[in-house]
Amino acid sequence: MKDNRFKLTGLIAVALLAVGVGLGYAAQHFHDSNASGLGAGGSAASENRLGLDIDLLLSNVVARWKQVDGLTADINWQVHLFDHTLQGVGEYTQSGRGSSQRHGIILKGADPAAPMFFQQAVLASESVVWTQWKTSVDESASMVRLNDLAQANQEMPRAGIAHLIWRLQQSYAFTSIEHVVQGERQLLLVRGTKKVDAQNNAELLPFIYEQANGASLLLDAASGFPHRIQWESVGHKQRKPLVTIDLIHVRNGVSPNSDLLSPTTIVPDAIDQTEAYQMAVMSGAGGHY
Repeated sequence: MKDNRFKLTGLIAVALLAVGVGLGYAAQHFHDSNASGLGAGGSAASENRLGLDIDLLLSNVVARWKQVDGLTADINWQVHLFDHTLQGVGEYTQSGRGSSQRHGIILKGADPAAPMFFQQAVLASESVVWTQWKTSVDESASMVRLNDLAQANQEMPRAGIAHLIWRLQQSYAFTSIEHVVQGERQLLLVRGTKKVDAQNNAELLPFIYEQANGASLLLDAASGFPHRIQWESVGHKQRKPLVTIDLIHVRNGVSPNSDLLSPTTIVPDAIDQTEAYQMAVMSGAGGHY
């Protein structure tokens, strides 16, 4: 069991790299019956009873968050893989607008027996996405040159919430949407499944790729803010969560934690993954970081 947990910790780090913005899962349970489908046991059916243009909705969300300068949130994350569960906490921040936007993420595992540290930043000093992760059994670092990516797809947001949702749109066909009430919050639960062209490129998302054939977004109905992001295994009758993310305690302004946007190197010799990610952007299949 202990050895499996160590191995799982390393795999989880790779999974977080694979899905892009490795954030987390919140221990918030929806009291409204409309929310019952979010998570294990949820229906896999595609419905749009609200009659909304989901692609247009998500495009508007991307456009909005490209222009938000100064946002910070705490993170709770949880991953379910291979009959094991890992969880932890972290922090997210973003600053700037448009092509000048930057983001930073730090994640830490909660299990002292299998420690994990994950960090990603669009550097404040230059247009580079820099990622590192380190566990008790493995470590890795990578970089992606954003100026080269801009030549591949000029519409791609470079950082932040906008970049994450844009990437999800490229990889998943979102066809289901429903209204969810959580306390005083009015939310929209949007579900999708992996696009065919993304399904055929298994090399880009190692080991988790075949399972994460679904994704869900829980958006604020007014602002479009993604309170929850979830990658899922979609079967004939249900959706099971694999990597679940919650952004909690959201507040205005850039985090005072300078390590988020100007990280300290703990893993040397970053691998340049610009070319691989450029191919992913061009084909709409996701990416490595």
